[in-house]
Amino acid sequence: MAHIARRTLLATPAAALAAAPREGRVIASGDGLRLSPAEFGALLERLTRDGKLAADSFSRGGVVEQLEQRIAAALGKEAAVYFPTGTLANHFAARLLAGDRRRVLIQAESHLYNDSGDCAQTLSNLNLVPLASGKAWFSADEVHQHAERAKGSRVDVPVGAIVIESPVRRKQGEVFPFDEMKKVCAAAREHGIGLHLDGARLFLAPPYTQSTVRAYAALFDTVYVSLYKYFNAPAGAILAGPRKLLDNAYHGRRMFGGGVNQSWPNAAVALHYFEGFEERFGAAVRHSEKLKSALEKHAAFRVGRVAGGTNVWTLELASGDAAKFRRKLAAQRIELPAPVDRKFTLGVNESWASATGEQLAEACVKALG
Repeated sequence: MAHIARRTLLATPAAALAAAPREGRVIASGDGLRLSPAEFGALLERLTRDGKLAADSFSRGGVVEQLEQRIAAALGKEAAVYFPTGTLANHFAARLLAGDRRRVLIQAESHLYNDSGDCAQTLSNLNLVPLASGKAWFSADEVHQHAERAKGSRVDVPVGAIVIESPVRRKQGEVFPFDEMKKVCAAAREHGIGLHLDGARLFLAPPYTQSTVRAYAALFDTVYVSLYKYFNAPAGAILAGPRKLLDNAYHGRRMFGGGVNQSWPNAAVALHYFEGFEERFGAAVRHSEKLKSALEKHAAFRVGRVAGGTNVWTLELASGDAAKFRRKLAAQRIELPAPVDRKFTLGVNESWASATGEQLAEACVKALG
């Protein structure tokens, strides 16, 4: 499509910072750019061309350490440690914070509770207590109730940690409301309970919540951030927190089989996309909001917003052939996911900075045929 071309992208300073291999293309689903092997290889070649990129040794030093320091600083934390997966980062944080107080409060809809194979229960003997089934968040009153109940048990089973995921993937990117989060964290401090934030998608929240990543991170002892969801590395995670807690975390990481010999490709790509991400993603969100507003005024489209949501929304055609609509947009370099009936579940990522909301709306109307 002529009006979403490379020159348009490079005219946008925020988008130009990354100069992604998929420049000029809007990938209208997911959190990141989904780089192909060829694109990833080409990017690595570019990043290593000057010979200045330093390798790590078993995930220590080099560009891995650079990335740890940059993300720790962005979150306002003293230290950070690279982990090969978010599953291990979350598990390890809960293990560290709980210590011998093995009861851990957690959202029933969270990743650690649902999608990690009971790793915390099986490998660290933690008792995960699910709260707020079907919801993105729980209340401070629930924290007080569980803490007091644990104290009053015939056998002493104190709550050692609380793990909060926000935004919540299983709730279509809905956030744990910041005001409620502050109340929950204050209640946890009253009872001496450690606090971990599963912030895999944390950097997606600020444009929607007007709260900074530092403001979120300040409430918690530890914070995990994904490296592949929108920083476009093939894998990897960063766990940030107090230096005293994390200084020797690499021993535990290796104990769990996470001391990967060479992690520099993941770290190099993640650091590349980390720099300037908030500016680029902020521009993408602004464009997407203008698109939503334009399509909401058009009888042919139905826009679905998630209450308390972030980058996930739906676009439904009132009538017509959704597959044909998708093909026509693909011809204009706008990639939609496969529809269910006539409904598309879309995700805003930094590729949306490639075009203005007006250009995207024009392309959608044109694709109706």
